[in-house]
Amino acid sequence: MSALPQNFPKGDARETDALRILLAEDDRLAALMLSDQLHEAGHFVEVALNGAEAYAMLREDPTRADLLITDRFMPMLDGLGLTRRILREPPTRHLPVVMLTGASDAQSIAEGLEAGVMQYLAKPVDPALLAQVLKAVRRQIEERRRLAQMLGSQQAGFDNIQRIDLHLRTRAEIAPVASLLASLSPHAQKIMPGLQDLIANAIEHGLYRLGGPAKRALLASGTFEQEMDKREGDPAYRGFVEAAAKRTENGLRFAIRDPGPGFAWRQHLRPDPAQATSRTGRGLLRASLLFDEVQFHKDGNLVTATLRTRQESIW
Repeated sequence: MSALPQNFPKGDARETDALRILLAEDDRLAALMLSDQLHEAGHFVEVALNGAEAYAMLREDPTRADLLITDRFMPMLDGLGLTRRILREPPTRHLPVVMLTGASDAQSIAEGLEAGVMQYLAKPVDPALLAQVLKAVRRQIEERRRLAQMLGSQQAGFDNIQRIDLHLRTRAEIAPVASLLASLSPHAQKIMPGLQDLIANAIEHGLYRLGGPAKRALLASGTFEQEMDKREGDPAYRGFVEAAAKRTENGLRFAIRDPGPGFAWRQHLRPDPAQATSRTGRGLLRASLLFDEVQFHKDGNLVTATLRTRQESIW
C-alpha cells in the first residue's frame, strides 16, 4: 500500500463527527497537502497512490471509508474507472465520491457525473468549498442510516400493496413519503435517493416557487433553511404536492405532481459541466440515472419515474 503516512486522529471515527476518508492521489505532494488539510479538520485519512491501490483497499474492507476523494488522472486505474468500479459493486455502491481535477473540459466533467461523482473539486482545493462538501457528506451518511432503519421496518408489509397516493407540503415529509413509496420495490435503498430528489424538487420549485439561482444565492448566504421555514408558514404558498406509486405488469411507476408553473427541466436530465461545482442542479440528474426512465410532462410540474423489476417479453 501507500508509503505516505496515514492521518488518524485519536479515537474512533464512528464515535465522532470525523469522516473516514480514502484519498486516491498519485501526486505525493498534493496528497500530503490535502491529507494534512483533512486531518486538521478532524478527519481520518488513508492515502492510495493510484486507483488500483484504492480499489484493492476497498475490496479488502468496503466499510473502511465514508468518502472517497480521487484524482481524475492516475496511472494503472484512473479516477473515472475507480468510481465506476466501486459504485457498481453492492458493498460500496453508496460510497460518496468527490473527484479532484485540473481538467475543466465538458466531456471529462460529464463523464464523471454520469459515473456517479458527487462533486468535482478543482486543484488547488478551496478550503471553504471542501468544508461544504464534507458537511454534505456527513448529512448524507446520517440520512442514509435513518432511511435504512425506516425501510427495514416498513418493507415486509408492503408486498401486497398495489397503489399508494399521498399528499405532502413540507420538507420534513419528504423522507417519510419517499421511504413509503420506495418500500414497494425490492430495490428500495437504490431508488430512495432518486425519489427524494424528485419530491424535493416539487416542494422547493413547484410549491414554494424557489428557482435555481435563488436557491444558490440562499445557500451561499447561509439563509436557505430560514427561507424554507418562512415559506412553509406563508399562506401565499398554499397547496400540496401529490406523490403516488403503482405496480405495473413489469415493475413500478411513480408520479409526483406539484401546483407550480413548471421549470426548464430538460437541461437537468443530461450531464452539465456547470453542475460539477454547483451546490444545486444534480438531484434530477441523479434521479434519471437511478430509474429506468424519468419523464417530465409538458411544463415539468408532473414527473413520472419507471422502475422495471422484471424483463419485458420480446414477443
